[in-house]
Amino acid sequence: MHVVYDIVLTSAPLLLAACGALISEYAGVMAVFADGCINIGAFLCFAVTARTGSLAAGIGCSAVACTGLAYGVSVLTLKLRANPFLTGLALNVFASSCISVLSAVLFGTRGVLVSPAFSFTGGGARVVSAIAAYGLCAAAAVVLRTTKAGLHLRVTGSAPNVLTARGVSPDRWKTASWCAAAAFAAAAGCVLALRLSSFVPNISAGRGWTALAAVFLGGKKLSGTLIAVLVFAGAEYAANNIQNVAAFANVPSSVLLALPYAAALVMIGAGRRAD
Repeated sequence: MHVVYDIVLTSAPLLLAACGALISEYAGVMAVFADGCINIGAFLCFAVTARTGSLAAGIGCSAVACTGLAYGVSVLTLKLRANPFLTGLALNVFASSCISVLSAVLFGTRGVLVSPAFSFTGGGARVVSAIAAYGLCAAAAVVLRTTKAGLHLRVTGSAPNVLTARGVSPDRWKTASWCAAAAFAAAAGCVLALRLSSFVPNISAGRGWTALAAVFLGGKKLSGTLIAVLVFAGAEYAANNIQNVAAFANVPSSVLLALPYAAALVMIGAGRRAD
C-alpha cells in the first residue's frame, strides 16, 4: 500500500497536465504547448514567490500568465488560420527563451534557482499538492460531464457544425480549451517547483508530451487517461527508487531515468496491437 500511495502522490503533476490536454483534445486541439506552459508556470511560481514572499501570488501569476499567453496564441492561430501544432511548438520555444532571459536578469543565473522564501520541506507539500491536483481534475470532470459549457466544449471537437447551427462559435470554445490546458499545465509546473523547493531549467522533463501520450493511450477518456497517468507515474517511481534494491544498485542512472519513456513506448505498441 505504501508503494501505491507514493505512486498516487508522484502522479499529481502529470495528472494535471494530462487533464488539461484532455480538455483541449475534446475541443479538437492538441495541447503541444503544455510542456512550455509547465516550465513557465514553475518559473513564475518560484520567481514571484521568492520576490513577494506570497505563494498565492506566485501560483496566481503562473496561472494568469500561462492562460493569457495561450489565449493570445490561440486567437492569432485561429485568425491567421495557422497550423496549431506549429504555433504550439513555437510557444514551447518562446517559453524556453523567455525563462532563460528572465532568470539571468532577475537572479543572475540561468541555472538552478533557490531562495529561502521558497522552501517547502517535508512530505506536506507532496500530499497537499496531490490532493489539490486530484480535486481540480475531479472538478474538471464534473464540469465536462454535467454542464452546458462542458457539452459545448466536447461538441466543438466532434461536431462543430452543430454549434454553428445553434449560433455558438466553435472557435470561442477552442480558445477556451487552450486556456484551460495552459492553466492546468501551469498548475503542474507549480507542483513540480513546490516539491523541489526550487526551479530547475527544463523542470517539465517532457511531462507535457507524456501527458499527451496518456490522453491518446487512454482513448481520450477520463478513466483511461487516469490509468495511463498512473502507469507512467509507476514507471517514474520505479526509476527513482529501484537503485535502492541491491540487485539494481549498479545499473546506470541514465537507464533508470529512461523507464518512464520505455513505459510510454510499450503502451503505445500495445495500443496499436489492440487496434
